[in-house]
Amino acid sequence: MLHIRCGHDIQPTLVEAGITGEYLAWVDPLAQGPTPAHVEGEAWYDVRSRFIANAYGEQAEDVRRQLTSMDHRLAGFRDFRDVVLWFEHDLFDQAILARLLSWFSTRDLGATRLSLVTLSAHPTGERFFGLGSLGPEQLRAIFPSRIPVTVEMLMAGARTWAAFRRPEPLALDAIVKEKRLALPFASAAMRRHLQELPWVRDGLSLTERLVLGALVDGPLTAAETFGAVQAAEEAPWMGDIMLYHVVAKLAAEPMPLLSSRLPWPEAKGSYGDSELRLTPEGDSVLDERRDAVELRGIQRWVGGVELVGPAAAWHWNERESRPERN
Repeated sequence: MLHIRCGHDIQPTLVEAGITGEYLAWVDPLAQGPTPAHVEGEAWYDVRSRFIANAYGEQAEDVRRQLTSMDHRLAGFRDFRDVVLWFEHDLFDQAILARLLSWFSTRDLGATRLSLVTLSAHPTGERFFGLGSLGPEQLRAIFPSRIPVTVEMLMAGARTWAAFRRPEPLALDAIVKEKRLALPFASAAMRRHLQELPWVRDGLSLTERLVLGALVDGPLTAAETFGAVQAAEEAPWMGDIMLYHVVAKLAAEPMPLLSSRLPWPEAKGSYGDSELRLTPEGDSVLDERRDAVELRGIQRWVGGVELVGPAAAWHWNERESRPERN
């Protein structure tokens, strides 16, 4: 049995739970950074490893080696009678799940059985932060509830992943609005992804607004800001270093919207202690007196959508719940 999960968080817990098998940690955070359409193979590894290295303070060669190793291990899936995908409802998980289902949709599974453990809440009633927050007994209890991955689910994953990578967001918006999508949590997760487009009202992504909003009452450390954003998210999906990348972009010239005592990712080891403070420009954007893109320009990928220059080609209209071309 092969267990595939977006990180190492449940690996030791599975062992404690007595759930046997090998483990593949899928660690490419596809919900952040470029995922351009029609880029495959070596060029794909170049794009992703360069982004991860620059955004999170890693070595590009090490990242590239890790990405290729993941694909190599995935290609050996027929060595296992069962492959179990462990993915919850949030954007981080659902983006990776769509990519994996798309990949499996073009392979002959042979005798391998593909199944999925997925949920958005836990019977304890406490706020659910993901499978990594569950203990051995809880994982052991939900493991039998895994569901077979159907052809419909594979096709839904393939369509979602293709739409995620398109250079315009309309195809993904159609996925969001689809009534009977075979993947139960993909629509909500992809809507959250589209909310990373600059909003019509202020030019901020939802994550950027949550960061700046956390600082309204005074400075916080980067770690405290991460906690505040996690608390404000309906379905928390970012790791701390992913958020620190967003913080660093907000603190960058021209016209920083916040100030940071330490640089990211140069001060990676201690950045959680860095004091963050809202700037006057950040306050004016948060109050919708200025537009962040008009003030600073933009250079960001939202999946396959590249936003670059003095104006954004696409915005998110929250009132209409849809993306709009500028």
